[in-house]
Amino acid sequence: MRLLAADDPRLAAFDSPAARYVRGHAERGIGNLQTQLLLLDLGRWQMPVSLNQGGERQDNCYVVSPLTAYSGYARDELQRLQRPWLAALLRPLVGAVERLLAGARIERIVQVNNWLLSTNLYPGDWRGEQLGELTELLRSRFPEHAFGFRSLNPQSNGELLTRLSELGYLAVPSRQVYLFDGRNGAESAYLQHQNCRHDARLLRRSGYQVENGDALKADEFERLEQLYNLLYLDKYSPLNPHYSAAWLRQGVADGWLELRVLRSACGRIDGVAGWFASDSVLSAPIVGYDTALPQRAGLYRQLTRLCLEEAADRRMLLNFSSGAAHFKRLRGGEPQIEYSMVQITHLPLRQRLVWRLLAGLLQGIGVPLMRLLKL
Repeated sequence: MRLLAADDPRLAAFDSPAARYVRGHAERGIGNLQTQLLLLDLGRWQMPVSLNQGGERQDNCYVVSPLTAYSGYARDELQRLQRPWLAALLRPLVGAVERLLAGARIERIVQVNNWLLSTNLYPGDWRGEQLGELTELLRSRFPEHAFGFRSLNPQSNGELLTRLSELGYLAVPSRQVYLFDGRNGAESAYLQHQNCRHDARLLRRSGYQVENGDALKADEFERLEQLYNLLYLDKYSPLNPHYSAAWLRQGVADGWLELRVLRSACGRIDGVAGWFASDSVLSAPIVGYDTALPQRAGLYRQLTRLCLEEAADRRMLLNFSSGAAHFKRLRGGEPQIEYSMVQITHLPLRQRLVWRLLAGLLQGIGVPLMRLLKL
């Protein structure tokens, strides 16, 4: 078991997607993110690891900063909440929690298997082997840091959640994600939903040509960056990862990112969906479209259909992340609460108390609200 820095010459011996990701300094292609990437070598498995000292930058991207994930992003969500009275009640609580988290240096953290995506996927055949040894390694290497794992949910990662809990990791809820089970292929239940059938018909009749990302010209990745920004940064939140054209292009070249685009009859790219996959689960960290086009064009519906079809074709589970909850429920998405599992037992008492307070508030208030409001 080894932790290797991106510039470690021993990294050249590995050709896994994780090794290529770390060796290529993928973090440099994300505009609002500062972290140091390491490679964890477990022998059979390799995983990227993000290392943050805290204070790298204000509003560091939530995929590496719990402070942004649990306070900055919460502020943004309150602005979009359809119930002003509830937002007014929660705003002082979010502000108080943010001050507590900042004072406890919660952003000083090491996160294992962090691909710098909204949803990290874990190897389907990894059940937490060597977790005890890994926990001791991280505790000895980073005695002043919390460390842990993001993007875990009971349906996809039940055994791993249990094993981490047994080792004393703290379960901190993060959000509600939506899963589509495509393991029955064309017979998958979600494909039978009326809205899914309507989306399929829309895609067939739209006139758009679906193209693979590896067929794109180098300069067309600038358009993909623009489309992603229009949706995820301009419409949703500027705290989402700012993936650059170079990052997208490198992902396709290195094989850890697959892209599909919708090209109009005049040759313009109007939509993009990007997939990241483990051996059993598919995610879609890249979705973007031209938001200036009329809503009746149904670009988001068409991109969603591409993702749902891909999961069924591969007979995989699709983790379609959070957001657009009503839209996803209408198409058969099953909600799951997602957790980060964080090891804090070696930290000073004040930091442990703040982490436990955060977990308690999210379990006691956050999770019930997510379920009640169907977020």
